Parts: sequence; C-alpha cells; structure tokens
Amino acid sequence: MRNTVVILVLLSVLVCTSCSFAPQDAVASGRPARFPDMHLFETRYVLGLEGSDPIKIEAKEIELYREAQQAYITDATFHQESTAGETLFSGSFGSAVVDTENNDMTLSDGVTIRNHRERFNITADELTWNHAQQTVRAEADSLVTIMWKEHDILRGTGFHGDFASATFEFTTMEEGILSHE
Repeated sequence: MRNTVVILVLLSVLVCTSCSFAPQDAVASGRPARFPDMHLFETRYVLGLEGSDPIKIEAKEIELYREAQQAYITDATFHQESTAGETLFSGSFGSAVVDTENNDMTLSDGVTIRNHRERFNITADELTWNHAQQTVRAEADSLVTIMWKEHDILRGTGFHGDFASATFEFTTMEEGILSHE
C-alpha cells in the first residue's frame, strides 16, 4: 500500500511539473500566447482615434492579448464616418495585427482603403499604419496601386503615404496613367 502511494505521488509530481499553462509553441504560432485573453467571432471592434472619429471594424474573428497589448483580426471590413454621418474611409483586409496601446497596425492578405471624400482607392498585399504620424507604408518590394476617380492609376513599389497632408510617394513607379479633366 505504501509503495502504491509513493508511486502515485511521484507520478503526480512528474505530470504536474511537466505541464505548463504557457506553452512554448505559442511563439511558433506567431501569437504572443497559446490562447488569447478574449476570442471573438463575427464581431465589431471600435478603434478609438484621439482627435478624430473612431474607425469601426467588423471582423470574422478577433483575438485580444492583453499582456502583449495586441489584437489579431481576421477577414474584416472597416469604415470611418464623420460626426454628420458621412463615410470618410472604408476598406477591407484579410488579417491585421493591432498594437492596442498606440493603434499602430499591420494589415495584410489583400488590403483595400477607400477615401470617399477624395475618391481614391489604395490596394496592396500588405500595409503598415503608424497612428501617431498618420502614415501608411509598404515594404520596398511590395506593389501598391492608387486609383483616383476610377481612371487615374499609379502603381509602384516603395510606397509611403501621409494622410495628414494627402501626400503619397513611390520609390519606383511601375505604371502611371493620369487624365486631366
């Protein structure tokens, strides 16, 4: 009987010490932890922007990691409206990682941004948004397309856009069609 108790205690100690509540495979998945603090499906997320109207995101899935201050968003659309209800921006993306502390984000897997006031679209495979500077950029070799009023097209790599000044630049132009009205 005593040997059975000792064996059971040793087995339970062995099992408990070999288990972990924060597995190492979380890093391999690209997520800050194996399980998010909150996992939402078919949901809405409001990105508060100080000094401007909030951006409303509707997503298939959102994972929130409180300690890492990150949100992972999958298959989403977004829009921003003025206080008068006019749509300013809208768009979509396949996935995004949002820094919930400063609202910086990386959008990927097919990104489209529509500026409804200025009537232009930006499309890319991946874009990185810097909230403090109100800028967006793409990797140096990533192709980005800007289309104005459905007939003017600029396509290139090395994209950098400043939304505060409405200035958009490419390091290398691949295509450019501009029409004068």
